[in-house]
Amino acid sequence: MIKDLINYEGVVNENFMVRNVIKGIASNGNQYFSFTLQDSSGLIDAKMFSNTESLTPDMFPSGSIVHINGTVSPYKGHSQIKIIDIDVVEEQNINFSKYIPDSPVKREKLIEDLHSYINSIEDKEIREITSALINDNFEKYTTYPAASTIHHAFFGGLMYHSLSMCSLALKLLESYPFLSRDYLVAGALLHDIGKIVELSSAINPAYTIEGNLLGHINIGYSMLQNKGKELKTSEEKLNVLSHIILSHHGKPEFGSSKVPQIMEAYVIHVLDNLDSKMNLLENNLTTTEENNFSAKILAFDNIAFYKPTSLKKEKKDEKED
Repeated sequence: MIKDLINYEGVVNENFMVRNVIKGIASNGNQYFSFTLQDSSGLIDAKMFSNTESLTPDMFPSGSIVHINGTVSPYKGHSQIKIIDIDVVEEQNINFSKYIPDSPVKREKLIEDLHSYINSIEDKEIREITSALINDNFEKYTTYPAASTIHHAFFGGLMYHSLSMCSLALKLLESYPFLSRDYLVAGALLHDIGKIVELSSAINPAYTIEGNLLGHINIGYSMLQNKGKELKTSEEKLNVLSHIILSHHGKPEFGSSKVPQIMEAYVIHVLDNLDSKMNLLENNLTTTEENNFSAKILAFDNIAFYKPTSLKKEKKDEKED
């Protein structure tokens, strides 16, 4: 598994799922291929410099399973595979659970927490519309990733991300009790509801036509409005929840239709940004060796993050002494 390749040097002869592949041209004019490979334990970069003449990127679509023969070695603080041979696996009935990252918390526990948060909403109308939207789309809501690649891109990632925001919001309430708990919980649970239409599946998500043309923010707003009219939700409550969805990316250049103009909407925007960025950092630093920098991260303006020596490890060593 990919997690076993971290800090490993030697031969690799395994199957992986292709996350993406890019063709490049080296300084000598020869083409090479840069792969991002995954299995249920994580992601790893791979490069193929030789035997590429007859290959094209469309031979390795996202979600395809490939058999890799190559070597693993460190490169700029990361483990990287140098591919010698690559073949698409044509097996039937592939067990995709081996290749799809799963939530770090069991689905049953997440679903239990989801129902608990919904039932904790005191306002009847807000609880009703939140429950209806999620229950109408329960299978997708509880299995889809939060994104195709960037953050919480794993089975159940949408639910995990939304519940994480609920937990963070309740912690903020301890310092800012003047905020509305009901709007924070409902906003956290519903802010990304449009992703069940924006993305195509839970297993190998791609952007749908609606997703590309409309985006999950506008889709989520439309879903909320339709359900609100069906349930005859009061105008102000529907407006507030709509504004939370429309503004949760903060600025128009990041996809928001509105900037946050309600306190709870601003909090949801901040928590969404924080939770997604922390998951992105966790993923990058998991595959970075200690005392090294990560690869440059596009979402952080191409900044590379340093991974210091683990303090937990130092404390453990002190106890052993």
